Amino acid sequence: MLQRFNEKKRVYEPYQVPDDWHVTTYETDMDTIVNCCQCGREVPFGECYTSMQVQTSVGFGYAVCERCYYDKEWPEREEARRA
Repeated sequence: MLQRFNEKKRVYEPYQVPDDWHVTTYETDMDTIVNCCQCGREVPFGECYTSMQVQTSVGFGYAVCERCYYDKEWPEREEARRA
């Protein structure tokens, strides 16, 4: 089970992804195809960003695609800061 930081509530909540997704925080081969932890899109690990929201229990961010990083995570963070 992963955890996702809820920007509005400022707490971590359980976050589940489908069993057939390959979500990860680290790969030795940057060409390894992984799933974005937010949308599931397949992308080479080396093209991913570190998620600010979906993390391990010790705070390591999972790989997230560029689109989700900039179009989902950043706007949610900024909206929560303004509130």
